[in-house]
Amino acid sequence: MEKTENRKDGYLFSTMDLQAKISRSKIVQDISASDDMCYLLDPFVKDIVKIKEKRILRLYKRDEKKELIDSIILANFTYNPFESKRLYQTDLIWNYNVYVPPSWYESHFYSNGTDLIREMKTIPEMYSKFFDHLVNGDKDSYDYVLKWLANALKHRNYCVLTAIGSQGIGKGVLGEIMRGLFGKENFHQGDNRLMTKDFNKQFKNKRCVFVDEVQILKLDHVNKFKALVNDYIEVEGKGENAVEMRNYASIYIASNNFDSIRLTSDDRRFSIIELTDKKLYDTFEPDQIKDLLEEENINELAKFLWSMDIDETEMLKIFTSKRTEEVRLAGVRDWEEWLFEDYAIDHAGEDIKLSVVGEAIEEEFGSKFRPSRKAMQELRKIYPDKFSVIRKLVNGKRIWYISFPERQK
Repeated sequence: MEKTENRKDGYLFSTMDLQAKISRSKIVQDISASDDMCYLLDPFVKDIVKIKEKRILRLYKRDEKKELIDSIILANFTYNPFESKRLYQTDLIWNYNVYVPPSWYESHFYSNGTDLIREMKTIPEMYSKFFDHLVNGDKDSYDYVLKWLANALKHRNYCVLTAIGSQGIGKGVLGEIMRGLFGKENFHQGDNRLMTKDFNKQFKNKRCVFVDEVQILKLDHVNKFKALVNDYIEVEGKGENAVEMRNYASIYIASNNFDSIRLTSDDRRFSIIELTDKKLYDTFEPDQIKDLLEEENINELAKFLWSMDIDETEMLKIFTSKRTEEVRLAGVRDWEEWLFEDYAIDHAGEDIKLSVVGEAIEEEFGSKFRPSRKAMQELRKIYPDKFSVIRKLVNGKRIWYISFPERQK
């Protein structure tokens, strides 16, 4: 998108051509930058030319330089996909929008929103077939995926689209379709290091983040992931200070393993869709899969999604399917399930010493499964309705107990 003036490589324009371009362009500088780089915004082309201020000034006579310098616009360089202008003002402050639109959105964006996107009421058949395959014909999941994609393009999703199922069924292809829908500059695909590392710079200036082979098993992972859907997040790169930024990203996660997520009882973030077990190559020919990823075809899908009527309030609610409960149960370890379903029933309404509960778990599953107090407190945060961890004063000593609720009739 940007062409850089470079003396070593030869200028892209003759002096006359460059002067003509400067005269019809707005000259913008980053108000927070320490260099004198200028950006030429030509209203007739989408490409942006970068050129140093001193190089521009050499083209003009002394009496012309002051007028040229006065014309330079000092702007905040910002990323705003919801503003269909490259240069705009807010509260008398100029903003230069560094957002790079996907190809289907270019004419709308570079025309300052005057060139409207063509309405398309019918989904392209190839994508209807693909989504139907992916969700194993489940109509509710099919409808939700389309709504989630449409809302992600128009606004932002607070619920995480979650695809957990067999390998090779099309979860990754869905991610590649998203790359085309949002544009490669606005899309990031990562792995579980997002959960295990302290840095999350991949969320900077992104509209969609796809985390493949995700594992959200610990409580701090759950809380960290939930924080990534907030309107404002702290973005931090290695060796960089954390900076609070507006979050424009919708999140899509996928895994082959049902036990990859620990769903809390009050989860309001993970929208888990139904998935097929049938391999993608058993339904689609290689050329058909290639067609799904062609820019021209994705652009047609984008126009259909853009034409959909979406209820933003409805999209704040998580989507649940049969697979939701399967994932929830798969995230419960054997000794936890025994504790919740067997031991808790036998001791409903009782307070049992933590040491006694630990001995019972050890007797049933072995010493390596005997949980510490801290482990039980962490478990209680994930499943707060199953038990409580309390401390009692007994004969002058403070002793930890596990308190099981009464059975509901």
